Amino acid sequence: MPSITPHMVVATEVAKILNINSEDFIRGNLLPDIIDIKNSHHKVESGIYMIPDIDYFIKKLDLTNDLDLGYLTHLLLDKHYLEDYLKKIYPNKNIFLDKKVYKDYDVLNHLLVKKFNLDVEYIEKALMKYNCKIKEEKLKYNINCLKNNISGKTYYLNINSFSKFLKEVSKTISEELIEYANKSS
Repeated sequence: MPSITPHMVVATEVAKILNINSEDFIRGNLLPDIIDIKNSHHKVESGIYMIPDIDYFIKKLDLTNDLDLGYLTHLLLDKHYLEDYLKKIYPNKNIFLDKKVYKDYDVLNHLLVKKFNLDVEYIEKALMKYNCKIKEEKLKYNINCLKNNISGKTYYLNINSFSKFLKEVSKTISEELIEYANKSS
């Protein structure tokens, strides 16, 4: 699954596309990774990866609620990242096994903040206001990831192709959210 920065890139891009101006939407985009429940992603098998079961969540989430809409956006990015991005680049390899992809995230976080002009101060302020049980240490870790400026080489992810993917998937997710919202109403 991608780190916080790609999630915040997609959150801000989707918010622009769908004209969502809500801190709850931003919060929802991180919630699956910091909430204090065991099965926050409810995964199903898809080839070499376990992906979020979107149908399961569609039945449970209120898509008129910005927090839930953000939650679903997070899960959709996870799904597309694993199924559409990684499977195309590395069709027969689980890149998470050797842990190098996490170093890629460390390097790419700052580059993505700059490339997409993320307002880290606004995001941090939004993320500090949860009204549910979260794991504070995970929240703090994720906020620090947005602020870190780590340089180095990447092993699996390329800033240009990954940025292009994030732009494209933001459009796809926006369309999916509209479709899911129409089906649930």
